[in-house]
Amino acid sequence: MKKLIFFSIVILITASCSSSKEESNNQQTETIQNQEVVNPSFYQEKFLKGTDFLARGNEPNWSLEMGFQTVFSFKPMYDSSITVTAVEGKKAMDADVIIYNSKDKNNELAITITKQPCQDNMSGEQFDYNVRIEVKNLNDKNYQIYEGCGRYLYDYRLNDIWVMETISGFKLKKEELMKGFPTFEFNLKEMRFGGHAGCNNLFGKIELKGNQIKFGNISATMMACPDMNIERAVIDALNLKNFTYKIENTKLTLENKSIKMVFKKVD
Repeated sequence: MKKLIFFSIVILITASCSSSKEESNNQQTETIQNQEVVNPSFYQEKFLKGTDFLARGNEPNWSLEMGFQTVFSFKPMYDSSITVTAVEGKKAMDADVIIYNSKDKNNELAITITKQPCQDNMSGEQFDYNVRIEVKNLNDKNYQIYEGCGRYLYDYRLNDIWVMETISGFKLKKEELMKGFPTFEFNLKEMRFGGHAGCNNLFGKIELKGNQIKFGNISATMMACPDMNIERAVIDALNLKNFTYKIENTKLTLENKSIKMVFKKVD
C-alpha cells in the first residue's frame, strides 16, 4: 500500500513538472513571437552613431549598417569587413524595392531592400524588410549571396508630444489661436501622429527612414475658427510631404525646401 502511494506521488510530481515546463516553453515562444527581441535602446544607439538602416542574417552570420549620407559597412562572419561609400538607391518601377550598388578598390557590393515581412530564423525577431546582399571581389567572377532581414532606424525620442514654437512665414500668437500653439503627438509604435494646428484636430500616418519623415494624407475635423491661416499653412505643408527631422535637447526641427517648423518637447 505504501509503495502504491509513493509511486502515485512520483507520477503526480512528474506530470506537474512536465506541465510547468511545457507552459514555460509556450510562454517563451509566445514572447518571441509577439515582442521585439532586441531592446529599442540598441537601435537608438546605432541611429545616434549614424546608422539609418540595419540588417542581419544567419548561416553564416552577417550584419549590414547603412548610413545614407556616409558609408555602407558589411560584416560577414568569416571574412574581412567591407566598407563602401554611400550611394543613392534606385527604386524599382513596379515594386517596393530599392537597389544600392557601390564599390571600393577591391570589392563590389549590391544591396537589395524589399518591403516584405521577414523573421530572423534564429531569434524570431520580426522585421519589415527582406535584404539580399551580393558581394564580389573585383578579381572574382562570381558573387557571394547573403540573405536576411532589415529595418530602417529612427530617433525614438520623436515618440512624444511637441508644441510648435515657430513656422516659416508666420508669427505665432497664442491669443489668436483657439486651442493655442499647434501641438503634435507622435506614436512610433503605430506610425501615426495626432494633434491640432490651433483650431481643428489633425491626424494621419507617418513613415520614418533614418532622419527622414514622410507624412501621409492629413485628416482634420471641420470646425470653423476666427483665424485659419496657420492651420491651412500647417496642413498644406505636411500633407503627403517629406521632411528632414532633427532632435537636439528638447527641440524638434522639421525642415524641407519649402518650410521649417520648430517644436519644443512638452514636459
